[in-house]
Amino acid sequence: MKGAYTEAPDTSFTIEGWFNGRYQEVKDKHITQNFGFRNYYVMLNNQINYKLFKTANVDKVIIGKGDFLYETNYIESYFGNNFVGKEELTNKFKKIKELQGILAGLDIDLEIVFTPSKASFYPEFIPDNWKSDKKMSNYEYAAALCKALKIKHIDFSAWFKSQKNISPYDLYPKTGIHWSNYGALIATDSLKKSIEHHTNLNLLDFEITNISFSDSLISPDDDMGEAMNLLFPIKKLPMPYASYYWKEDTTVVKPKALFIGDSYFWNIYYQGLTNNLFTDCKFWYYNQTVYPESEPIREVNQLNIEEQIKNQKVIVLMATETNIHDIGWGFVDKALEALKTQKTYTLREKVYIKIIKENILKTPSWMEDIKKKALEKHISIDEMITLDAIYVYETEYCKPETVALIEKAIAGIKNTKEWMAQIKVKAKENHISEEEMLELDAKYLYDTELKGK
Repeated sequence: MKGAYTEAPDTSFTIEGWFNGRYQEVKDKHITQNFGFRNYYVMLNNQINYKLFKTANVDKVIIGKGDFLYETNYIESYFGNNFVGKEELTNKFKKIKELQGILAGLDIDLEIVFTPSKASFYPEFIPDNWKSDKKMSNYEYAAALCKALKIKHIDFSAWFKSQKNISPYDLYPKTGIHWSNYGALIATDSLKKSIEHHTNLNLLDFEITNISFSDSLISPDDDMGEAMNLLFPIKKLPMPYASYYWKEDTTVVKPKALFIGDSYFWNIYYQGLTNNLFTDCKFWYYNQTVYPESEPIREVNQLNIEEQIKNQKVIVLMATETNIHDIGWGFVDKALEALKTQKTYTLREKVYIKIIKENILKTPSWMEDIKKKALEKHISIDEMITLDAIYVYETEYCKPETVALIEKAIAGIKNTKEWMAQIKVKAKENHISEEEMLELDAKYLYDTELKGK
């Protein structure tokens, strides 16, 4: 049978076990779980409860209208019955904002991903006895916080709902709790594009060649239906499955990545999508267990958090609506503690380092040197470019006399109305902030007129 259960072990007779009752207790549980035709009778009992009473003998599973299956915690989250409060959420997402900034200074991309919920996607099939007054939910307040705090994030919950009556392909199965295999596939493509945008890396593309429907569902599209263990399973709706191929491209890179999330990641993991996009990709399930299974250390709390973070180019925190209040499951606090002594870069430092990196890429001799050093240090070329750019910045532009001249340049620009007007125009043209444009002009002024004075 399908589903999770605790196996009842057998036991051997002992005088001590007989008199203290332990033998009878263990033996009774083992026999109860292993008597002849047990599976048939369990399935028969489940079938009777389903047909006569519309109940499921599965923990937290609810049978909704039209036999759509739900889990109770998603329904509670949708109606806002587990709202943890504005203060707790605000504190958590302010820390996420802080961590995102620190990691950006280390040239590590932190992606925050809100995965959807079947209850919010299909509220119309929730049974009436489970409905309650709609209140503020953890997801709704978290989504508003991300916008207010300008936290870069992907809200797949909102996006899925916007596609509900548009997409010809089902994003949620009738008898499954997670997004469909097709839904996970297109979500991965969107995540890939977000990572490319934030890192300027070129990741491998895939192209869908065909989408067909089948009522032979691929796991986990029927995970709750299978767990019900019925003699006659609930009739499934055909689900879409895509045929696709990965495009060949010699310019792509496969950065190291770490995913921390809940069970929604399994759809991505078992489709093999991360293996094609990343190298040495790890998944920390609820920030507790390390995957893949081949990892020598399987418990997250036994790892060196600082070392693990610095070894990544991309870190993704994923949580569905029912878990959004606990996104990261302690990772954010531990990461901030581990990195609190790390240098965080100011706007000026980020601007200058970015310019130096661009100059490195334009200088063939410099790039040849970068490649040699990257090979010697066993790191990527992109990581070596960042290290060289930081070194140049700290040795050339951090000197007190240099800082004083740059501050002088900025003051001169700010006191010139015409120049500040040009700053605003150029900032808009280059799609950057006025502060960044001011730093760029100040650096140009320093390099061309003030250096060496």
